Amino acid sequence: MAQLKNSTLSSGDIHSADTVISPGKCSPVLLLLINSFLYISVALYSPFLSAYYRQNGITSSQIGILMTVAPLASVIIQPFWAKRSDESGKAKKYVCAIILGIIVSLYTFYLGHSFTTFLIASILLALFSTSVNPMIDAIVIRNANYFQYNFATIRMGGTVGYAVIVLLVGVYLRKNPSAQFFLASIGYLILLLLLLRLPESENHQPIAIKKALPFWQQFKLSEIFVDKTIYFVLAFAFIYQLGASFLGSFLGVYTVELGYGQAQVGLLSCVQACSEIPVLLLIQKLSKKFGTLHLIAAATFLMGARLITASGGSLLFLILAQAMQGITYMIVHFCCATYIASHAKEGKASQGQSVLYIVQTGIASILGNILGGKIIDHIGIQFSYRYFGIVIFIIAAVIACCLFWREHSMQKSVVSK
Repeated sequence: MAQLKNSTLSSGDIHSADTVISPGKCSPVLLLLINSFLYISVALYSPFLSAYYRQNGITSSQIGILMTVAPLASVIIQPFWAKRSDESGKAKKYVCAIILGIIVSLYTFYLGHSFTTFLIASILLALFSTSVNPMIDAIVIRNANYFQYNFATIRMGGTVGYAVIVLLVGVYLRKNPSAQFFLASIGYLILLLLLLRLPESENHQPIAIKKALPFWQQFKLSEIFVDKTIYFVLAFAFIYQLGASFLGSFLGVYTVELGYGQAQVGLLSCVQACSEIPVLLLIQKLSKKFGTLHLIAAATFLMGARLITASGGSLLFLILAQAMQGITYMIVHFCCATYIASHAKEGKASQGQSVLYIVQTGIASILGNILGGKIIDHIGIQFSYRYFGIVIFIIAAVIACCLFWREHSMQKSVVSK
């Protein structure tokens, strides 16, 4: 494994600024731990953030703005981190630098409790946190594919870790809500130490040859992906995330308004994480039987049903809605990530995953958070969830019809030949 490849890795589209090294042995346990601590670190603060804002007197509209900072950074900042990582071939170096930035940024939430100080802290955190998931996804999926590890099993580490931690931390944060940022920094520090154990080949990845294109054309989908089916994947991902970001961003606020606290927020997060486990056990069989695109379409429909269920107005309905996390989020997340990994051009792995995160955690989340906050201020969270659910149903149906029409046309074309 330590032997060197020459720089002509594939057709004339690939080269390397340094010597490309064959992937060094990467243990499945290491990949499992990396994925686990990625989601454990998020579980230590993210589910409790909106409730923390509300407890400090921040309004729904202001919370919507604060929760939009990260999606906005996904659109503006994340593509450049991903592009720089791919162009340098030093995936390990860049992801470690990003983790360090996250650790430092988390402590800025202790600067004060006003909207302005929360906004500053959110901006600093978003400069780094929005890029870590797509970059780690690219690294983990690349190594899992190369060594023929089961990515679903590796991803389960994140699900189980998230479920356990969020339940335990929810109870603790009931009395110490501000401790979430310190705890998250410890989680990210452990993740950093794990990433440093990745093989050195992650700093010597093949690099796509730079083409003399105008700046804006460098981010065209045709320069990153091998075919146009990616448009359907991104369309479903966008509509799904529009509903998911609205549900997730205001779930803590909704739970508090119904008379519950951080412990119940932790319970709901635990339920949603546990619901992912059976899906991960079956996802590869389901993908082979029904097709990746069809699964993504079905999960997007179910996101509409999940929002309507959440509008029931009691803890029971919230638990039921969160129990649908596996058949909505995990299907969309897993299928989109693996589909993109297999349809991204050589040397474009991080940018391919970045496009997905721009669409989901970027554009769709911005719309979901801002529109959601404004609508909630007028008609309340309960009715807003219901109406958003109906909108998701309708738009998903339109996209699905376009997909099935395209598939039918292609089948007719093949038969006619």
